[in-house]
Amino acid sequence: MRRQWSAGEVTPFEQDRVLEPPSHGARVAKIQKRFAQRFPGLGQPAIKHSWSGMIDAMPDVVPVVDAVAQIPGFYLATGMSAHGFGIGPGYGRVVARMLAGLSAEHDLQRFRLARFSDGSKLDVGPAL
Repeated sequence: MRRQWSAGEVTPFEQDRVLEPPSHGARVAKIQKRFAQRFPGLGQPAIKHSWSGMIDAMPDVVPVVDAVAQIPGFYLATGMSAHGFGIGPGYGRVVARMLAGLSAEHDLQRFRLARFSDGSKLDVGPAL
């Protein structure tokens, strides 16, 4: 498999989306109705597009933020579950610093990828 693409090229990751279940129309309609009830001055919003996706979660419910030792230059930042919207800005800063070769400014021991293979006891984090 190729490992590099130009900025304008469509990558295999964009061509083959496997974790995109169809949106649940009744749920979207319920959200529209609730919005209108909570913000009566705005009314019911028109939905142009809805999207559904899978929540990424690790077996211990703790994200991974780490360089992948077996693939130099490859970093993994995943498993934020539904917390990604809340922790995304901080998570993004840590990852950006890692990619720039700077200190993450935080102890990332808990978030290391090797915890799944180095014999460590997995401590389950807080779930949703």
